[in-house]
Amino acid sequence: MEKMRILAIDDNTVNLATLEQELKTKYEVIPMISGRRAIKYLYRENVDLILLDVEMPIMDGIETLKEIRAQENGVTVPVIFLTAKKDKATVIDGAKLGIMDYITKPFDPEDLHERIERVFKRLGVLPMEEEELYARVVGALKDMRAEHIKQALVKTEEVLNYQIDEEVSGRIRNVASKLKQGNVDDAIEMMSRVVEYLDKRLNTGKKVNALPIAESEISVRILYAKDDLENFKRKESIVKLRDLQRYDIGSYVYNVIEQVITLLEEYDEVKAEEMLKKVLDELKNAPSSELSKMENEEAEKKNQGYHSTIK
Repeated sequence: MEKMRILAIDDNTVNLATLEQELKTKYEVIPMISGRRAIKYLYRENVDLILLDVEMPIMDGIETLKEIRAQENGVTVPVIFLTAKKDKATVIDGAKLGIMDYITKPFDPEDLHERIERVFKRLGVLPMEEEELYARVVGALKDMRAEHIKQALVKTEEVLNYQIDEEVSGRIRNVASKLKQGNVDDAIEMMSRVVEYLDKRLNTGKKVNALPIAESEISVRILYAKDDLENFKRKESIVKLRDLQRYDIGSYVYNVIEQVITLLEEYDEVKAEEMLKKVLDELKNAPSSELSKMENEEAEKKNQGYHSTIK
């Protein structure tokens, strides 16, 4: 499979070299030192995405983008602005010309990759991972239950812009239709079905691919994550918990960890720490037979919910 081509436009050679170094393993990067050179290149060649610096001499990002949009190879190409400052007027002008995102410099490499992938997913070039789809659907469902209907509809329709399988997209289209009709209760019921369907699919796949791990090691890893929270290292704690989910920790512990991660992403560290302490106590005090019972009860609850809602 050929690499997707990214045209990087920046008057700073160091920035261009950094972008090329960060992206070259996944994409073919074409560096351009000025807007004028980039425009001439686009007369002859197609690219899949443009990273465009806003603050450039002679011809800035806005002027460059206007000319790009005026030629055949640049009408629909997705553009991400690179800007040293978050300027509202510039973002608005860029939005009118169809930019899909902007990144503030100096950029974080991980954030750069995530934003590029997000654009490609929205265009249907890359599929959305099921974990991300699950998180977005849960977010929309929370908005519905909180009666934030406009936000729920925006999130629901945004998901439909991504490449997802028909089993899920059909149901989500149904949800969007019901929200537009003002039928919120039915929309909540349908989105709940989607959440349960994805939850079952995710947990089934993870169970098959999970790595073996000793119960004592599970406790140690959770304890390290809890220590991070006590030291105000929220991100580090999330990383440790996400890593733990790669192992066969059982559906009960897995789902507790998933709830903790959700709380941490919402900055509710107090409740997250309480849940980690509780699961540590359970792992310490409950014999293996009791943990197995908890696992079976969790599985039974999931199966009942799945069969009663997915049709």
